[in-house]
Amino acid sequence: MHLVETKVDEVQSRFSDEQNCCPDFLGYTLAQFDAYARPTLENIVGIRFTSNSLNASAELRDKLTLLLFSVLRTKGEYANYTGLVFTGFGEDEIYPRLIPVNVSIVVDDKLRYYIDEGGTAEISELNNGAVRPFAQTDVIDTILSGIDPALDDIYLNNFSALFGKYNELILNAIGESNPELTAQIQALNTRRIVTEYMQMNQGIKQENYIRPLMNAVSTLAKEDLAEMAESLIYLTYLKRRITFAEESVGGPVDVAVISKGDGFIWIKRKHYFKPELNQYFFDNYFNV
Repeated sequence: MHLVETKVDEVQSRFSDEQNCCPDFLGYTLAQFDAYARPTLENIVGIRFTSNSLNASAELRDKLTLLLFSVLRTKGEYANYTGLVFTGFGEDEIYPRLIPVNVSIVVDDKLRYYIDEGGTAEISELNNGAVRPFAQTDVIDTILSGIDPALDDIYLNNFSALFGKYNELILNAIGESNPELTAQIQALNTRRIVTEYMQMNQGIKQENYIRPLMNAVSTLAKEDLAEMAESLIYLTYLKRRITFAEESVGGPVDVAVISKGDGFIWIKRKHYFKPELNQYFFDNYFNV
């Protein structure tokens, strides 16, 4: 019960404004959702609670409905989703833009989708280049930032743990000889120090790795950009292969370049058949 109340409070406080609402659910009310989902929810409660001799009060059911409704209508990766990436030029745009959209489920004839604001990119006079990885991003993030994200998290967690252990050693050394000093040390906000450490590391990565790479990307020719994109995908595949991880990246890579003057141009494109063995297909295709 306490866990459900906590989750409801978290979701309501974080996503109370309409700006964080998925577009299709704007104006969609809790009463509408309750009328649609109540039979299904009652069935689930019967399976998970009643059949296991657990009491599911009316108040608990209302809170579960509110939690589901809040999660459903607000932006966030709460469920499995498919990512769609739109990029290119608009009719009146001089520079390209990239807009990723996360699409998940349909509820009550409403599609749950939203723009992933953190993954967008827009080239302008103030931003000359951008690299946006999607799906399995660990290898590309390593190249961009100079350190594997998982290893970076380990360093941060270890620093936080050791910092707390250092405080304990000081407290043990003081003992009960100085209660006032002991209380002051216990009241220290170590989280602020850890946050400052993280920000310092981020500044180093930005200055020594991310910014120089972005400066290089902004000056590359179109064919070099295409080769760079393909190489980043191949490196992701290579790491999966040599570390015996799940090989969800691999095979021939499609490469295309979009420019304002030339439009959409294929650089590499795989076929499900060998073109040289199916010349009749192309003869018939162009004769239609």
